[in-house]
Amino acid sequence: MAKLSEIRLSLRLVNKYILICAVLVSWACSDAGLQLVPDPVVYVDDKLAVTGQVCTGPADEVSFPVKILIIMDQSASLQCTDPGNNRLTALNQACGALNSLPNVQYGVIGFASWSTITSFAGNWGVASEALAPESGQGGPATDYQGALSTALRVLEQDMIESGPAERSRTKYVVLFLSDGIPEPRCRAGCDDGDTTPDSLYGVCNTTQEIPDGVYVDMLSLCPDYNQPEQIVQKVQDIMSLGDYYGVGDLQLNAILLFASEAEIQAVCGDVSQFGYDKDEAVPLLRAMAEEGLGTFRDVHISAELDFLDFNYESLIAPYQAAEFFVVNLNTVPTEAGVGIDSDGDGLADDLEFAEGLNRLARDSDGDWFGDQFERKFAAKGFDPLDGSVPAMGCADRSDRDADGLLACEEAFLGTDPRLPDHDGDRIPDGIELRFGTDPAVHDTLIDHDFDGRLSGSEIRAGTSPILANEADALADQIYYSVDQGPMNVDDTRCYDFSVQEITLVPTLAIPDIPVSKGLNRVMIYTEEEPQNTTATRGRFNVACIHARYLGDTYKDPPSGLIPNFSALRFVELQEFNPATDCLGVGDDPSSLLDGGLPQ
Repeated sequence: MAKLSEIRLSLRLVNKYILICAVLVSWACSDAGLQLVPDPVVYVDDKLAVTGQVCTGPADEVSFPVKILIIMDQSASLQCTDPGNNRLTALNQACGALNSLPNVQYGVIGFASWSTITSFAGNWGVASEALAPESGQGGPATDYQGALSTALRVLEQDMIESGPAERSRTKYVVLFLSDGIPEPRCRAGCDDGDTTPDSLYGVCNTTQEIPDGVYVDMLSLCPDYNQPEQIVQKVQDIMSLGDYYGVGDLQLNAILLFASEAEIQAVCGDVSQFGYDKDEAVPLLRAMAEEGLGTFRDVHISAELDFLDFNYESLIAPYQAAEFFVVNLNTVPTEAGVGIDSDGDGLADDLEFAEGLNRLARDSDGDWFGDQFERKFAAKGFDPLDGSVPAMGCADRSDRDADGLLACEEAFLGTDPRLPDHDGDRIPDGIELRFGTDPAVHDTLIDHDFDGRLSGSEIRAGTSPILANEADALADQIYYSVDQGPMNVDDTRCYDFSVQEITLVPTLAIPDIPVSKGLNRVMIYTEEEPQNTTATRGRFNVACIHARYLGDTYKDPPSGLIPNFSALRFVELQEFNPATDCLGVGDDPSSLLDGGLPQ
């Protein structure tokens, strides 16, 4: 028989054994002794893979505007160098031949001591009238600097009014024509004793204010004015507009219209008063053309009429794929991993339930502003649960650019409702709002959450650019393989792609919409841009897949692989219609219309 002390020791060991079993809940205990057994690994089959091919569209010339800006010297000296108005004949010959093209526009700046403007228009007749001798020829001086300053304003205003989409495909051709050197040429300082020829114009070396409408870039008393370095700087300023506004092409060509001294004297006698100095004019105009990435031409105006045969062809370039990424509109990256977003509004179902929002509608309070939008900007007067806030309401409920944001939402954000990618970072504005980046700022190369991954890379991977959830992100990220094919004879190019590890989620059923339970709408976005241009924006094409996932009990397609379906087609973003363009699987969810899912 065991001693009492031995029994007490045995009880203590049993109690200790029971305590260990209670604490180590993830391990198993048996009467055979302690055995450490890990939890079984549960595999969740919730992934989708897609393989296919996408091709760029053909090079498109018709949609690329050409805008010709003619900066014409209209000073009095031209009556001597070109009494027969051959320059106008040459312009009518060159521009008149382009007049039948619908994408060509003409603008005119005439200058002497003043600058006159004829805005861009598609009719050459309007522009040619502004160049006629009776329209202003005979003015004093040859104000290069004022004319270029005027051109800077005209071009910038046109670029702003054109909008990013149009200007990225626009070719600007500037023609600067003069028969002499800049006049007046002033050096800074008010020295009344200066007797240089420039003082004849009454603007150099004087403390009198310059009247409005003349010498438009003379902004102070007795400044440097019309000096070569200033004129070249003005050309540089014009060219910088092309980079800043992302135009398709911009070039400035300079033409010197000269005549022999004998020809000039036969008409006007002594020409020294006109500042006609070819040796000084040629290097300046050549420098202007070099800075303007254009051509300089030295033209004997009485003998040459084909000197304006520059390249006025519209930009035409093959397209190349610049961006490719996939978004499941029914998932949201959260701190807890991939969240379910049944209505596709950018908010996880769990969050919407906790805050009293409708998990089955993009807009819970019926004011047209999306729930995610109103929640994000709650501090600025929005409320996703109060349809009377904001009081102004949604004035424009259209989505003309199909970027997922209504025009009233874009008006608040300051983005262009006609342009799916306002900031030019190759991510549509609505997708940026969904992932938490700024559709008005080019921020794909910024690491917002300081997790070592740039925001553009996180959007492509389906992870959050604003949550540093690195472990969850790495577990759920999307993987890509894109292979570029050769250029086809029609200047198109095809890309074979494979996308792996797209996470599917068991969404809720949306009332009155068949087979909506478990629906996942997977969007494939591509952005293509013309090659060899400075354009920062291209055109978006999309393809759409409807897959279904109900958890462990049901997944369609069962294999999780969509291989090269011929029905998978890419359409322009603005033409996308989910009712007809989504590739349905199994129960044919392509019949879905809206029901809260984004159109």
